[in-house]
Amino acid sequence: MISDFHVHTTYCGHATGSTLQYIESAIAKGLKEIGFADHLGRYYLTPTQKRRYWDWGMNERNVGRYFEELSGLKSTFGDSISIKIGLEIDFIEGADDLLKPLIENFDFDFFLGSIHCLPRFGWKHISDYHTHNPQQAFTEYFRLLRSSITSGLFSSIAHPDFIFRYIPVPPELHKYIVNELIMTVKMAREHHMPLEVNANSFLWSNMKEQQFDPFLIMLDLIAENDTLISIGSDAHEPRNVAKVYPELQELLYSKNILYYTAFSDMKQIVRNV
Repeated sequence: MISDFHVHTTYCGHATGSTLQYIESAIAKGLKEIGFADHLGRYYLTPTQKRRYWDWGMNERNVGRYFEELSGLKSTFGDSISIKIGLEIDFIEGADDLLKPLIENFDFDFFLGSIHCLPRFGWKHISDYHTHNPQQAFTEYFRLLRSSITSGLFSSIAHPDFIFRYIPVPPELHKYIVNELIMTVKMAREHHMPLEVNANSFLWSNMKEQQFDPFLIMLDLIAENDTLISIGSDAHEPRNVAKVYPELQELLYSKNILYYTAFSDMKQIVRNV
């Protein structure tokens, strides 16, 4: 079984189950490697803003505790499974100085960059923009996505197709979205930046009966451009570690995507799917 490099814990405040249960689930499913990447979401907001706006992720004061707990489990289960310690970090332009003091004192294995909000339009979750002008939202999202690729902060970009779960693409924007995806996938290749193939995206794609499927289009472009990928379940409960991996693996083979990127000590490791 391939690795799962996107697993959450209760530190994020919206996951269930103990960290130990996630590890046991991974071992039971035959994984040899699991990468924890819990949310570090609203580090850039003031305490007042955090009370007012959507909050997603661990309190930044718990980063050390999170790292220490996983480091202990890493030693305990070293003979059974390789545990990698990472974070899923919201990308916010200009917030580097707020982020770096939170992470620089720990030897993380990887960082996933993600975009859950569009600060240009406010500090709301992307799901709250379903009534917003879709082209404006897509334009800003992909601008931030490409900026995250070139930021030098991340090991991989988590669920780059995240916005499509919440904002439908009207037919008149199909060509526009394809062009945005082309530019993003090509930029990722130029910067040797993996784009995550997320199990939730796969499930979303399969649930929707649609002729225009951005997730499948993105995979075709990744194959065409030989862009790196990482793979993650985005599990928020133990049973969902490596969820739908056999089906996802079959899809990747069908697209001729035969390699994925793993991470250790902030370095890339290319492996067979």
